[in-house]
Amino acid sequence: MSAAKDLHDPEREQLDSHWLYRQGDLVLGPLTGHQLVEKLYTGVLTGKTEVSATGPSGFRKLEELDAFKLHVSKAAAKTRVEAEARALRSRRMRQGLLAACVAVVVLGGLGAGAWQIARYSSVYLPGVDKELSIEVSAPVITVAKRSRPEELFEYPGEPKQQTSERPPSKPTETTTPDKTDKPEKLASLTPGSKPDRRPTGGRPTGRVSTDPDGMSTEVNYDQAAINRVVKQSQATLHRCFKAEAERRPGFAAKVPLEFTIGNDGRVAQLWVDHPQLKKGPLFDCLLGEMKKWPFKPYTGERATVNLAFTIGKK
Repeated sequence: MSAAKDLHDPEREQLDSHWLYRQGDLVLGPLTGHQLVEKLYTGVLTGKTEVSATGPSGFRKLEELDAFKLHVSKAAAKTRVEAEARALRSRRMRQGLLAACVAVVVLGGLGAGAWQIARYSSVYLPGVDKELSIEVSAPVITVAKRSRPEELFEYPGEPKQQTSERPPSKPTETTTPDKTDKPEKLASLTPGSKPDRRPTGGRPTGRVSTDPDGMSTEVNYDQAAINRVVKQSQATLHRCFKAEAERRPGFAAKVPLEFTIGNDGRVAQLWVDHPQLKKGPLFDCLLGEMKKWPFKPYTGERATVNLAFTIGKK
């Protein structure tokens, strides 16, 4: 009986039979039932696919045929698991891309911040730029010479300085400065008087004659105090030189400065003894910083300070 049943097993017969199947408006085949099962597991066919073993008029869905029901269920489960796995991989890929984008943004922000900090430090913080060497000479303080009109400069916010020098007796002649021109820089002594033996760093006071006509000069500024302020404040000029080095790649020069301290304790005039730096951003930066230097107010003749910076690459 079992052998006879096997010979007439409808499921086996359906699997061994040849089938036609529909895809849209097309009728394809013939395929064996085993080939239909393979296409079920690969996803080419589904349980809704219509098949026929008897011709174009006898199409039925695969899920309705006993021989294919189990395979339809297994193929659907397999397709569902694969779809979930693909969705999981897609989510992980999106999360990975998002994390990578966030990392790039964070690293880019950190890099930009580090660059800005390095740039700020190199320009505004004295001494942090290891490549740029800035050396400064000891200041030389003297009595301010009486400026000729063409030597006077007007600066924003400063009243125009008045000259007290009388016109030269021979305006058409050009004279070479010699030792007799010392009254232009330093106060001379009256005939018969003794020289002042006080230390250079002391506070010169009193009245001394400056020319043969008997015009006297009162010198009351404190050289030691001026030296202290210059020593404490000269580093504030470093940012000006570093900014100039950024504007001029390879900038290296000796930059002599001469500035006059007004009686109010503020820098009144500045000269930069360099042909390319007499005016411009460096000059404006230096003057702006030096106007902040806290010199003490004093009376009498004004003081002039000579200072030289040597800029170069280490």
